[in-house]
Amino acid sequence: MMINTIRAAVLEENQRVVVTNSPRVELLPDECEVTVRAVGLCSSDIARAYGNGAYFYPLIMGHELAGTVTQVGSAINEEFKEGDRVCVFPLLPCFSCLACEKKLYALCRDYDYYGSRRHGGFSEKLNVKAWNILKLPDEVALDDGALIEPTAVVLHAIEKLAVEKNKPSKICLLGAGFMGLIAVQILSRFYPDCEVFLADRNEFKLDIGSDLGAECRWIGSVNAFEDFLLEYDGCFDYVIEFAGTPETFSGAVRLAAQNSKVLWVGNISGDLVLPRTQVSSILRKELTILGVWNSIYKGDGVCDWSKAIDLIHNGLRPSELVTLRIGFDELNETLGKLYAHKTRKSVFNTIKVLVDPKITSE
Repeated sequence: MMINTIRAAVLEENQRVVVTNSPRVELLPDECEVTVRAVGLCSSDIARAYGNGAYFYPLIMGHELAGTVTQVGSAINEEFKEGDRVCVFPLLPCFSCLACEKKLYALCRDYDYYGSRRHGGFSEKLNVKAWNILKLPDEVALDDGALIEPTAVVLHAIEKLAVEKNKPSKICLLGAGFMGLIAVQILSRFYPDCEVFLADRNEFKLDIGSDLGAECRWIGSVNAFEDFLLEYDGCFDYVIEFAGTPETFSGAVRLAAQNSKVLWVGNISGDLVLPRTQVSSILRKELTILGVWNSIYKGDGVCDWSKAIDLIHNGLRPSELVTLRIGFDELNETLGKLYAHKTRKSVFNTIKVLVDPKITSE
């Protein structure tokens, strides 16, 4: 007999995640039921859960996920079957706007989203549109599968910069969080002629970046950041902003050399005001400033997601950056610690938290 409820971690209100039994939703013909095995905790989940960032309550968050297909909808032929190991592209495009007509689905103007605009992966099971599912090779662990979403974003960012592989160049990464460290992994492995600098205010993260091959710089005070900007003013061929602060967005422009490229990726935490002199420097240096919000996904076609899977299949290990594994019962407390760390009220050093529905406190 089918169980009619599933265990889930539900955001009931701001700063309150409760583990409960939620109703099991009927599977639609074009969906697969995915039994969730691993879910990455994204920095956007911190603001969503603890910074009044949710679109609605109650909400089941979680958009970086992998698992196993345990049921298929009636309209799905042989595309998927029970037992398939899969990852999930969390954005559901409208398929009718101008961006969707160009197959730029991540830029859809009227999208839905697992884990933010509809229920997501902090649940034992999730019904997912077949179009949003990609099979994982047997050699790709589900922990790595859950981290394909942020890995694909980083890969998209690097490819958008069009870094020349066989030409010596200097690249600066502002922000040594999970995405910044994934960028170090990719650049060190596939762009050996690129000299990678990594700057952050967290020495714990910089130590990991150093082990991965980056030249690291601590910028944890106003003076330290200004010293860094003065020392490397106009020195880098490429600058990627991952930190998400107005200061690092502005600093990226200062660090960029003439005719270089600046890429803004981080979710900015406040208003950015560029003084006239800095705007003038953008013009005089003829900078190219690019933005990245998501990644290119084309279902089962070649895209950032298929390329990310190939990278992992060939040795990239985003799961090596997982510093904490928790179950649903620990999610509320962990989000609180991450929020306190992000708002600089206390220290909670971690790179990536992975949520495993099988872990219980009992």
